[in-house]
Amino acid sequence: MSSKPAVLIVDDQPANRIALEALLDDFDIELLQAASGEEALTLLDANDVAVVLLDVQMPGMDGYEVARQMQRGSRTRAVPIIFVTAINRDLEHVMQGYASGAVDFLTKPINSEMLQGKVRVFLELDRRGRELTQANTALTRSLQEVERLKHHNDLLLKSIGEGIISLDRRGNVIFANPAAHALLGQTAPIIGHSLSDHISGPGANKSLEDMLRTCLASDRWQGVLTCSRQHMTFPADLIATPLKDDKGFIAGVSIAFQDVSERQQRENELRRESERDPLTGLINRRGLERLLPRRLAYGGEKLALLYLDLDHFKDVNDSHGHHAGDIVLKAVADRFQTAMRQSDLIARVGGDEFCILVTAENPAEAAEIVARKLIDVSNEPLSFGSLSLVLGASVGIALPDRSSMPEILMRRADEAMYAAKRQGGNCFVTASR
Repeated sequence: MSSKPAVLIVDDQPANRIALEALLDDFDIELLQAASGEEALTLLDANDVAVVLLDVQMPGMDGYEVARQMQRGSRTRAVPIIFVTAINRDLEHVMQGYASGAVDFLTKPINSEMLQGKVRVFLELDRRGRELTQANTALTRSLQEVERLKHHNDLLLKSIGEGIISLDRRGNVIFANPAAHALLGQTAPIIGHSLSDHISGPGANKSLEDMLRTCLASDRWQGVLTCSRQHMTFPADLIATPLKDDKGFIAGVSIAFQDVSERQQRENELRRESERDPLTGLINRRGLERLLPRRLAYGGEKLALLYLDLDHFKDVNDSHGHHAGDIVLKAVADRFQTAMRQSDLIARVGGDEFCILVTAENPAEAAEIVARKLIDVSNEPLSFGSLSLVLGASVGIALPDRSSMPEILMRRADEAMYAAKRQGGNCFVTASR
């Protein structure tokens, strides 16, 4: 292992690599460079890397695929990735990046101060991680070495913001730093406590058993568990590693954890934004595709799916332009929402296409009532300037059976909608099961 932290630059353009190298010249680091995704993965397998500066747009294996490959590797999944991209930092690309494993983004042209600031943070995290690893190694060598390093380690563990806990083989706490006590809301020492006393939520005991079993088998475990803090709970990101004694025997588990409440809140906000249609305020296809499997799994027998297409919306766009079309779509969506029952859910899944989830004791009957109501609403004149527009709607209805998959249910409702179109529109058709 090199004494210097390593930073890996991945970019297929030599000029870009040279530019990034120049911006990092003041750092005391080992600089690695790769011109392709394949070369980057080879270097990552052979070197410990503090952070990867990864270009998104590369021929062959692009940055997203490199990140996904890193997530699959036990050696590389914890390596931080900063995506360097010329793509606009819109929500779709941000979500794709975070889903691939990114922890941050930089957009071209690179702001040197921003780049250096971000790299400095990850180098500091790498430094602390190395110190913690070295401390754990020293702890396993001998009791004499433990005593010699105790004062230094105490200072180190008090200075970092992460909670550090060591467990014996039964899962009882044998060490906890001040940050761990603060995160768990404990003023008295927790030595001797079972870690299960501070973990809550469904499946907590199973997750703890899995963590202990994995680490006692000499492997690393990482996950998010719900921790208790006085009268509240918080999500904690845990990294657990085996703790060995001076003979190499696994004596317990060392855990580093932190409160990720704010991170999860930001992720949830991003997810909600990504699942919302900005024009109408309705959920979009992405949101529907996430919700539909849940609705089918829990109460699918009381569910009906309607697929609605506005019959004459294309005429509005063709005659009056897309701005007029947007105004009409928003007005129609508002009317649909007003006409819907509170228990039903409506999504905009395409240009002038909507899906409605109807929940009722008799879903077939309720779906027909909702379909008629929406068709009636679509035939109410819409004022646009001096014009009065009537759109009409074609609706397809699909009822799930026990074997229905979400995509199959969507396709059946879509096909039924086109059947209604073939009948002249302004009507509904129920798909046969």
